[in-house]
Amino acid sequence: FVPVMATEGADMSKDKPVETAAYPYPILIAYADQKDDMVYNMTKAMVEAFDAYKDGAPGASGWALDRQVFDWVVPWHDGAIRYFKEIGVWTPAHQAHNDALLKRQQVLAEAWESLTKRNIGDDRKIDDVRDLGDDQAFAKAWMKARADALGKAGMEVVVTDW
Repeated sequence: FVPVMATEGADMSKDKPVETAAYPYPILIAYADQKDDMVYNMTKAMVEAFDAYKDGAPGASGWALDRQVFDWVVPWHDGAIRYFKEIGVWTPAHQAHNDALLKRQQVLAEAWESLTKRNIGDDRKIDDVRDLGDDQAFAKAWMKARADALGKAGMEVVVTDW
């Protein structure tokens, strides 16, 4: 979530905004393996054609370049970064934040891989727990593996209980 001054909704307007929290909306998501050129061109089109579609839907204002949150919780794709660098809005601080998010994903992926290859402490393999529908045991094992891996990497755990 990010802080916003909301102007649309019950008992609020541009003259009477309400301070609240929201998440960036709308959001375009691409898998990391999506071709850089495709993501670059999509990003470029969304930015450069903004005036043509900004009034087409109430949420379209979220596509405005000045409303982008470059240090949010989801990493940016290299294709989008390339465009943002080209137009001069991507900073070294944004890159450092993005790199940290990618490292966090790597740490979590490695923790997941490790967890799914071992026992969870009571001689049951994690796949056995999932296959038997023991969701609580699975969640407990994952939350511990996740917290341990993030802590070992010097990263904030954030959520500690499920």
